Amino acid sequence: MPVTPLPLPTYNQVTKHNLAHLQPMIVLLLKQATFIALDAEFTGLGPKAANTRAKDIQERYQHLCALAKSHALVAVGLSIFVQAKATQPSTTEGTVEIATDAGIGSPDLECRYHVHNFNFSMLSESDYAVSPKSMLFLAESGLDLNQWIIEGIPYTGGNRLTNDGGRGNPNGIMRSIFKRIMNQRVPVVVHNGFLDLIFLYQSFYAELPPKMSTFVADLSDMFPGGLFDTKYISDYITRERASFLAFLFRKYERDNNRAREARGSSAERVYSSFDVQPRLFLLPVKVISPKTEHDSSQVGYCEDYAMHGVCKKNMRCGKSHDLDMILDAEEERSTPKRRKIQTEGSNNSGTNQETVENEVSDVSLTTSPKTAEASVIGATEAVSSTAEVEPTATTSTVSTVSSSSTRIPDNMVQPSENFHSAYFDAFMTGTVFSHQLNQHSRDEIVSKAMNRIYLIGKNIPLRVEKSAFAKYSPEHERQRLL
Repeated sequence: MPVTPLPLPTYNQVTKHNLAHLQPMIVLLLKQATFIALDAEFTGLGPKAANTRAKDIQERYQHLCALAKSHALVAVGLSIFVQAKATQPSTTEGTVEIATDAGIGSPDLECRYHVHNFNFSMLSESDYAVSPKSMLFLAESGLDLNQWIIEGIPYTGGNRLTNDGGRGNPNGIMRSIFKRIMNQRVPVVVHNGFLDLIFLYQSFYAELPPKMSTFVADLSDMFPGGLFDTKYISDYITRERASFLAFLFRKYERDNNRAREARGSSAERVYSSFDVQPRLFLLPVKVISPKTEHDSSQVGYCEDYAMHGVCKKNMRCGKSHDLDMILDAEEERSTPKRRKIQTEGSNNSGTNQETVENEVSDVSLTTSPKTAEASVIGATEAVSSTAEVEPTATTSTVSTVSSSSTRIPDNMVQPSENFHSAYFDAFMTGTVFSHQLNQHSRDEIVSKAMNRIYLIGKNIPLRVEKSAFAKYSPEHERQRLL
């Protein structure tokens, strides 16, 4: 019997405009997390993708480090799963409360989770390489490249800079959120996440160490709650026929639906249900529109823009680029001179006055095409800057969104989004992990899968354990003291 897929989950789109406002709520939710799922999207795999699958694991690690340093993050998906329990053992949805003392692998038939999804749009401030195929793939999967460039959260990878932790600094905020994830002492879940962990380490934590043994030692100390890879679990513990993420998600979604319908029968078994939370409420950001009337008390106009039509500071310029304001000022300055010319000309035969009038007319005719074109641009800017963004109703179904509104994202799921959005990959990873917990006991998952990361082309995982001969990186040692 066919099972209808559930609608795409709602999520919070995090950009440079709302990151600082969302940070306290994200931190609060992380404190309640039962487990956390992560996913990363980046700008490509480089010209020699085969090197990322080298047989020698140290050689492979070095190629992946070079890739993470030469490329950049596009988006990071974060799904926070908070286990909940029903106040009454009922088959219908009822009031739920947060299970403060419940761990993973609950023996109840229904394992309920509150889920909060976040999609961080990232934009590296350093120069980086881009793979055309990768960007085309992301664009076809729903990535709005215009929004990504305009709204992306600026960040700088490598070791923490001394000036990036200032209040409201996006780079410092992202590193702070990543450190919160590390310090929660709950399982952090990825799917085929070796490269994701390398990118996240380089982007939000420190410069990647040259030796993989040092990197592994750092990881083992960074995530005390343990790292879990759902691809490794599906290949080596549950032994699935296929282990790519979309397949596992859909398979387990169907299994959960059937288990829910079989409740109360002899075939009943443990299943998971997910209460995807609505978008976090944010007060609308008021966009200040440029005024059409200007006086001496208002900000002056940009001289560079008035002379050349361009400004090196662009939107960061503190002065006005309003062409009407510039023309009004020029007319005010030219009025006394023109009156003086007219007064002097009245005592003569009128020839000089006529010449001046013709010269003014010629100048006006010469500059009118560019002025008209610039006026259209100015009018367009005025419309976009005065438009008010109205809050939209929360929904878990697919909704259409205008891509032209880039100042304030409305966080709604777009029809073009599919299985390759960062937030949705993180959500799928978490739901797959919850199903794997239902199939096995907590002790079994911990003993067989904790700190084992899937390696492509290898029949053994990467063991995230500190060797007796390995040392932590100097930057990790420094951050341990913070």
